[in-house]
Amino acid sequence: MLTVFRSWPVLAGLLLLAACAEPRQELPVNTRLGGDFTLTDHHGQPFRLADQQGRVVLMFFGYTHCPDICPATLARVSQVYRNLREAGDADAVQPLFITFDPSRDTPAHLSEYVPWFKANVIGLTGSEAEIRAVAEQYGVVYLQSGDGAAEYDFTHSDYVYLLDQQGRVRKLYPSDFNIDEVTDDVQSLL
Repeated sequence: MLTVFRSWPVLAGLLLLAACAEPRQELPVNTRLGGDFTLTDHHGQPFRLADQQGRVVLMFFGYTHCPDICPATLARVSQVYRNLREAGDADAVQPLFITFDPSRDTPAHLSEYVPWFKANVIGLTGSEAEIRAVAEQYGVVYLQSGDGAAEYDFTHSDYVYLLDQQGRVRKLYPSDFNIDEVTDDVQSLL
């Protein structure tokens, strides 16, 4: 009986810890950002976000000639995808890369670029007006700098967007996001 009595403090401590642990909060829906759009994929075919119904989407805006942030961010998104593939969840997830630079990031160029990330990324482009409209829907800011000829770059916001199976924005991550956090958040929506 004495052994059982000594277990009560341990049991009480465990119950207290369990009671103090916060349950995982459902990711809120961002009602100010997002919406359906149509662009051109890296195969030259029309792509509608609405066609991704039932899949969780990780979406990033950038450009292929970016010297640092864009490829590093896509590499991080790719690692999330590989983690999901190892867990058997990758079929329910679609990474998207939307370019700011349609003059250089043609479907042909995107079709050479996105496979490097080995994450089933769909590269998207369109006219400058189409891309600008999608960027505005998602609160993305970008500004071309340079001489406007062959040598130019973009200054831009660098968030990764998590969209649920209905295409609603559920969370934004900075480009240096925690890979495990994003993996967990994606899985919480599956």
